[in-house]
Amino acid sequence: MLVVLPTPEASVVARFSSGDENALVTLYRQEYDSLLAAASELLGRELSHFRGRVAHKAMLDAWHARERFLNPVAFSAFLEEAVRQEADIQRRKHAALHRREGRGAAHVTVGTVDDAVRELLQELHAPVVDPALAAEEARTLKRTHAAEHVERVAGRPKWLLYGAIGVVIVASIIGAQRMLDVAGTEVAVDRAFKSDDVQTLTSNKGQRGSVTLRDGTQVTMGSETRVRIPSEFGVTQRTVELDGTATFAVGPSSNPKLPAFAVRAGTVTVTTTGTIFTVRHYTDEASVVVQVTQGTVELKDRVSGVMQVISAGEALRFANGAAAPLNGIARDVALAWTRDSIVFDNAPLGQVIPELVRWFGMNAVLIDPSAAARPVSMRLALDSSGEAARVLTQTANLTMSFGKDDRLEFSGAPAAK
Repeated sequence: MLVVLPTPEASVVARFSSGDENALVTLYRQEYDSLLAAASELLGRELSHFRGRVAHKAMLDAWHARERFLNPVAFSAFLEEAVRQEADIQRRKHAALHRREGRGAAHVTVGTVDDAVRELLQELHAPVVDPALAAEEARTLKRTHAAEHVERVAGRPKWLLYGAIGVVIVASIIGAQRMLDVAGTEVAVDRAFKSDDVQTLTSNKGQRGSVTLRDGTQVTMGSETRVRIPSEFGVTQRTVELDGTATFAVGPSSNPKLPAFAVRAGTVTVTTTGTIFTVRHYTDEASVVVQVTQGTVELKDRVSGVMQVISAGEALRFANGAAAPLNGIARDVALAWTRDSIVFDNAPLGQVIPELVRWFGMNAVLIDPSAAARPVSMRLALDSSGEAARVLTQTANLTMSFGKDDRLEFSGAPAAK
């Protein structure tokens, strides 16, 4: 997204985070034109008339997530990601409509900022449906249908019951056979990765690159990443191992007998048949992050057996046997590199500098341990290590000097008077 949303005043964001609707109106008015421009850029000319909907949904999502915004950087990062996600949703809806009906979506009028503010406030104050009551009504309807179904089945010939028992037995046998097949596949994959002829693709600190695997899968690797590929890949199996972060664009295999494409990251296996998704798992991180751009993937923890399906537009963090949705600034912190930037949100300086070393290949170190816990919030484009060092120095109130071998040495600056 080339359009950069304006960073609001900290005092307005603070009032917004506390639930002040006047601050909501102020921010929406300030951001509205930039939101429309960003949405238009992401939607393209054909769908640009949906930019008002995208802006509306993005600001509404920000309001619902308002308590997490500790500073203007976090707010802007969330809003940018919300625009991107809603634009993706609109594009997918349009594509689905085009496939079903062979025509484009109807024209939608983009209102003025006054119209937009009025519609947003109307939606916020619309009557709320009682979820408990709605759920009880649904359960009652379900029980009624179930009773009617039992009455109908009770009058059927008994030979149908015997047939049903036979079907259950056959299904159990097939299910057991599939479980054995899966277990055998896992053992074969384990053995393949222990072989001496595993190929390793590597990106160093400050490097990113793309490669096409033997089955046609395109891999875009983030900095300091390793992708291990067994010799059997594309022959008898399609599983790779990841240490780092990478985006995989998977197409259908030319060999229908091959299993689905899969990525192992830590104890997690991410499986797909055709999609675009990103995985992040560095060895110094306890969690695995998965984001799906197109299609769906299945995540499985090989230790606990926990499984989760992730659809397009969704992201989650998996840690300690549990999966949790990943949204807003947390999603940006983990995956902004896919959009040529990195984001920090109240991250301790002691963690920020190693990340700069990772993504910019900088020769840098923090020589002042007393500043290691200093919180840092900033967004950096991945195109200039010099600019990154300058922004860090200003944002975290640091002094920067050059040590041996031109090493950048950061230390805490005297407190501003």
